[in-house]
Amino acid sequence: MFKRFWQNLNDWAEALDMDDPRSEYMFLLEDRVAKLEREVEGLRLTSRTATAGSTDDRVHQLQA
Repeated sequence: MFKRFWQNLNDWAEALDMDDPRSEYMFLLEDRVAKLEREVEGLRLTSRTATAGSTDDRVHQLQA
């Protein structure tokens, strides 16, 4: 099973013109995923703050 997987991975590497499918491409992919995870977390925090801020604003407007 592993031998078939490794051959399949090597076939993809050749198709993508990669010399070593485990090195640079995988590291770059890991960096891209980490960047996207940070961006998503930032959006979540922004969304939570905006939601909390809008609720507080409405309360302050009603009290005024």
